[in-house]
Amino acid sequence: MWLLLLGAATSCSSSLDEAMNGACVTNFSATLIEQLQRKPKQTPAAEVTQYTYQGRTVYLVTGGDATNYSYLFDTCGNVICAAGGGPNKSGDGRCPDFAATATNATLLWRDPR
Repeated sequence: MWLLLLGAATSCSSSLDEAMNGACVTNFSATLIEQLQRKPKQTPAAEVTQYTYQGRTVYLVTGGDATNYSYLFDTCGNVICAAGGGPNKSGDGRCPDFAATATNATLLWRDPR
């Protein structure tokens, strides 16, 4: 499932990024939710939660079996890390401080099916 999501992620134009001082202005959260709605229902249900992490807005996608990775995306759709899940249920180790330091959690979407 995640390979399809990752392959469809939008990327930011570097010239647009420069104009916005590095801030991506795409609405990746809406794209992400649309992609999840096209996938089969997961148990537990898929969710997209927005956080502030390391001074920037990020989106965490959770849902499905605990061995599924919970990917953390930036506003351009780039994967920052797998913040949880996987064989050890602790992600891929690239953002071990996420759970302790992420703030402003806002649930954007939960699959209602």
